[in-house]
Formats: sequence, structure tokens, C-alpha cells
Amino acid sequence: MTTIVIDGLNEEDFRRSVQNRLREGRVAPAIARLRSLLTPYAGPEGFLPERFLTVTPAELIFSGWESLGTAIARHDRPGRLVTAMGIAFGWAGEEVPQPDAEGRLQPHLEIAYFNDDSFPFSHSSRDDMLEGYSAEGCTWGGDTVATDTALVLHGIDDLYGALAVLEDHLLASDEPDEAGLIAGSIAACLLSALLIEAVKVQIANHGLPRPVCVTAGSNGVYPYFDAPIAGMPADVLKTNENAEDMVPADQGVPVPRYSSLLVTSIPRARKRAVLVLNENEDETALRLASLRQLHHAEPEAPVAPAPQPEQFEDEPHVPELEPLLGQDAGGLLLAKKPPKTSGDFRDMLAPREGDLQQRLQSLLATHAPRSTELVPLPEPTIDWDPEDLPADPAWLGQDAQTPDETPVAYEAEPEWFDDEPRPSRWSRLMSWIGSFGRRRAD
Repeated sequence: MTTIVIDGLNEEDFRRSVQNRLREGRVAPAIARLRSLLTPYAGPEGFLPERFLTVTPAELIFSGWESLGTAIARHDRPGRLVTAMGIAFGWAGEEVPQPDAEGRLQPHLEIAYFNDDSFPFSHSSRDDMLEGYSAEGCTWGGDTVATDTALVLHGIDDLYGALAVLEDHLLASDEPDEAGLIAGSIAACLLSALLIEAVKVQIANHGLPRPVCVTAGSNGVYPYFDAPIAGMPADVLKTNENAEDMVPADQGVPVPRYSSLLVTSIPRARKRAVLVLNENEDETALRLASLRQLHHAEPEAPVAPAPQPEQFEDEPHVPELEPLLGQDAGGLLLAKKPPKTSGDFRDMLAPREGDLQQRLQSLLATHAPRSTELVPLPEPTIDWDPEDLPADPAWLGQDAQTPDETPVAYEAEPEWFDDEPRPSRWSRLMSWIGSFGRRRAD
């Protein structure tokens, strides 16, 4: 396609500038600008009919609007209702329809249905929907639930047919006229802008069968416009937000994110009235009886104490624990309690005379200085006479011999006696036991 310049911009930038105005909601200024640019190319001597310069959005008539609610509900799914629809010029198929003998051609209008799987339409206003648009289109463009032709557009058959004739003429030429290309581009943009404004007026005059988001433009055909028309109403948005905060009945009560230290779900006993004003005699008797029953209830059976473990004499003494200041006796914070010695009542009595003398003697004997002089031991008493012993030691037996003072000479001594005595197994064992005892003493 030959590169053309429209309003100082190349064809692609020009289309984007018009589309930006339509998405921003400035449809009327965009239509007025397109008409002024199309004026040189529309008229008896131009490429297009002069009606392009006078047509208004009110002249576009939709048929089938009253049955649009049924068409929307037909594409609802369980848990996924249709929350948006697009009304746009669409592709009629490979068999391109041709204008009739009068040059009239009915536009092919395509209705696309969407749900929240492609975009959160149920929580989006018109301004929120703008976040899903870019220069390349919209994020939900290919995520339609279904498409149909529930609506039919009337009122611009002559203009749509004239544009189709111009297109066929340009495609049949080896060198298309640049003026004809400019006229056809501006006229296509004008028809898409008129459709967007006509959908807006139709919703304002006749409303929608149910709250849905609405877009309009041209889907898959030149000039590929797409702009938001209406978002969810404010009251519906508020209802949907409140519905998210509500818990379904089959899900129970939500669990809090943190636990409280104060347990408020414990059932409390009802308080009993002690004094009631303006009560009759029967009420007084019943109240007193309940109070007597409360204060004279049968005592509970005593609980047998748990058996205490047997104490041994060599078991170490465990000091008692006393609570800190401001703590209960059964609390967790305890401190060691020093042992207390209880006084004996006998200490308050006057000592008897015999006991006093005995105490003084024991004290003097304990603290008396010890003498350093040696005390001679008494001589042993011998109760037999050595002269009574016989002079001849025959009583010792026949084997008794007079001791000989001559030293005995050995032929050879063991080698290990030459140096130091070699300790035997038992002597090494005893020395090890002695060293172990010294280590224990140290």
C-alpha cells in the first residue's frame, strides 16, 4: 500500500490519534475533525457522497435491541456470567457482499460476548477499562465467549455501499489514486466514530437489559478502532465489592488472623438478684429459697491427697521457693527462699542447776589449753619370772638349731638385683592405686 499523509501524519499515526480521542471520550470533536478533513473528497465531483458531511449518530438505527437480554443470557455459563459485550463492524467472510443496484450495502455488525475470565469487567468502570487498552488493541480482544449478529444496523446503507464501491475501484487499479486512498481512509474512520457515538446514544436512550460493560468500534476490519462505551454502574460496583467481603453460608465463620488472649466465649453464670424492688411475697420466698440453696449447698466429697514419694536420709535438701513481690503463690515467677530455723520453746525456760554445771564443765574441757609436756607411760607389769624357763631348749623340738652368726654366701644373685628392685605385677598395681588415692586427695 502506498504511504499517504493525512493531517500532517502518516496514515498509521493518523488512525492512532483518532482512536486515542475516541477512547478518551472525545467522540464529538473527533467526528467534527474527520468531517472537515473529508470535505475536499465528498460531493458531486468527489469520491464519496456529500451525505458523509451531514450524517449524525442519531441516524444510525439498531434493530434487535429489545431482544439483546436474551442473547446475552444465552451465552452465560455456570459461575461465569457475561459481563461485557462489544458492538463493532466485523468481517463478513471470504464471500465479500457487494452493493445492490442502487449502491446500498447493509453493514455487517458483530456482537462479541466476554466474561471475567478475560478481564475483571464486573469490578471495572469505564476508566478502569482503559487500563486494558494499548496501541495494539485490548487485552481481551481474542478471549470472547461467543459472537453473533443479534443486532442489525440501519441508516447508513448508502454510505457503507459507497465506501465499498470506492474500495473495489482502488483495488482494481495498478496505481491507486492517492486522493482516493485518503478519502477512503478518512471515511472509514468517520463511520467507526459514528458507530461508537450511536451506541452511546442508544444506551442513554434505551438502557441495557442488564449491567454489562460495552465497547464499540471495528473488529478485524479497517480502521481497527476499539473504544470503551460504558462500564459497570456505580451501585453495581459497590454491591460487587460488598459481596467479596461476605462469606457464603456453606463456608462457615472465617478464622481470625490472630488469636486473642482474652477468651470471651466462655459461658458465664447468671447473676442472682439479692434485692428486688416491688416484688410480691411469692417472688420474695422463691428468691430467699434460691439464696439459701446457694449458700447451704452440700459440700463436695474431700479428695484424697496424692501419695508423696518416699524421702531418704541422704537426699539433698531442696530449698523452698517463695513468690516474688506482686506474684501469686501459685504463679510462675518464684525465688529461692532461705531456710528458716524455728525457735524451741524450751530455750525460753531457765536452765536447771545440774544442767548448767554440766554445760560449764563441757565448755571448759573443750576450750582448755593442751599441755605440750610428754607424759611417761606406765611400766608394763610382768606376771612371770624369766628364771622359770628351762636352760636346755629341748622343748623346741628335735629340729631346733642354734643360730649361726656366720653369714650365708649365695652362689649367684639375680641380675635385676644389681641396680634397682624390679617391681612385680602386684607392686605396680599398688603404686597405681596409691597415686590414684593421692590425686583424689589433691
